[in-house]
Amino acid sequence: MFEFISKSEKLSIVSHGEDLDGLFSAAIVILLHPSKLKLKFTAPYEIKTIEEGYDIVLDLPPPQGGARILVDHHESNILLTNRVQRAYLKPEYPSTARLLYDLVKGQEPSIENYEGTITLVDETDTGNLDLSSALFTSAIRKIFKVKRKYLAKVSRDLLLHPPATSSDLVDLPSIRRETHLIEKEYGDLIEKITSMSGGEALLVKLESIPAYLVPIIQLAAKRYLLFGTITSGSDGAFRISIRSQPNSPLSALKVVEARGGGHKNAAGALIMPSDMDRLLKMVRKQLRVELISV
Repeated sequence: MFEFISKSEKLSIVSHGEDLDGLFSAAIVILLHPSKLKLKFTAPYEIKTIEEGYDIVLDLPPPQGGARILVDHHESNILLTNRVQRAYLKPEYPSTARLLYDLVKGQEPSIENYEGTITLVDETDTGNLDLSSALFTSAIRKIFKVKRKYLAKVSRDLLLHPPATSSDLVDLPSIRRETHLIEKEYGDLIEKITSMSGGEALLVKLESIPAYLVPIIQLAAKRYLLFGTITSGSDGAFRISIRSQPNSPLSALKVVEARGGGHKNAAGALIMPSDMDRLLKMVRKQLRVELISV
């Protein structure tokens, strides 16, 4: 793996562009291969039908066009490994960045300087978000939507200013302005979310606020056995993001398995509005669920 990355003359890389795991996985490849690197960021719901092939796919399902190497930790992508020549897919890992780190650290000792950042990636990718890491992720999703190419700068910034805490994330030079703007503009919403009392299950439909605020809305997830957000896409489909507690009788992955994927307790899917009643019936069989709009 190390030799393939470091000794290839040119590399085409695609990584998940909506969270810290995808950005720092890309940063590791940049560290090992700083020049002649074609880097692209996308999302799981975009890449599955892409006909283009890549040398390395990180933290994503492999595209229809295939890949030489896949590095990933999502159990739901196991069925797509026939699209790649070599798959390093280990669902037991807390993050793709941790898996990639372990694959190359024996041959690149300098990467151990980023151990603290890898631990932070593990925490955020397993849903252990606090306000700072939620602000960072919301800012990343906003950038992903409006100026995606800028994410390469953020990945390089993670190497130059490796964060060890969530507070370090919001102060990252390339992201600081966006996190502060979100906090200023949506302070009332943040206060409302952090004061929610909790219950069995809650689904929140975002109607009057932008979809990139989903990570902040999900700060309330720890107070519910099952928690989900619903956003509308330009194609009319709903994007569902679900979080579940380990003791929930219904896991997040079970809720979305017919239309999406992810982890057992953190998963997502694209569904049509006509499928919402079926999803609600599934949840209501095991949990008392409330549906609200914000």
